[in-house]
Amino acid sequence: MRVHLRDKCEIYRMKNAFSLLFVASLLVACGRSGKKEEMTTQSTTTQPTADSTLAAAPDSKNCRSVVEADKLGKSDVFQESAKPITVTLTLAQDSSATQTDEGCYFNNAITVLAAKKSGSQVFKRTLLKDDLLYFIKTDDVVERSVLQQVVYKPTFNAQRYITLTMQLVEPVSKKKADYTVTMNYFGEIIKVK
Repeated sequence: MRVHLRDKCEIYRMKNAFSLLFVASLLVACGRSGKKEEMTTQSTTTQPTADSTLAAAPDSKNCRSVVEADKLGKSDVFQESAKPITVTLTLAQDSSATQTDEGCYFNNAITVLAAKKSGSQVFKRTLLKDDLLYFIKTDDVVERSVLQQVVYKPTFNAQRYITLTMQLVEPVSKKKADYTVTMNYFGEIIKVK
């Protein structure tokens, strides 16, 4: 009987030692991956690329805007009868700029605020044109363009998502590209068409 009890104690000690070793190795591995992410983030932000079209605004006096000044900062509120939320879209000028042959153009950002009819916030998210890059196949158009406007697109159903149309414009050629963005009530982009 003692031998059997001693074997159980040894098994528990081995399990505890193995668990401790496993947790320690996970902590070390996670710490290294965090450092790698920091290092890659630092290296990508410190090394300028020659073909990059997105850069910090070199001089705000020289950059132009594709949106009229009276539309910046203005909030548009939308509400559907089938949905229990209101959606507020606010277009603002971003601190970055897109470089073109004719100079630089300020990028824009849209703040999406979804709130319940009671006034409590469902989510708040700022969308940039770069958010589209994760969902589309070719990114040339997005990199050359500037976000011009975002429009709420009614869905006329009670499903728990909202649909927005992001309109990008190429500053030089004035070509426009529309992207339909579907977001859930957590502010996550589900799909882009």
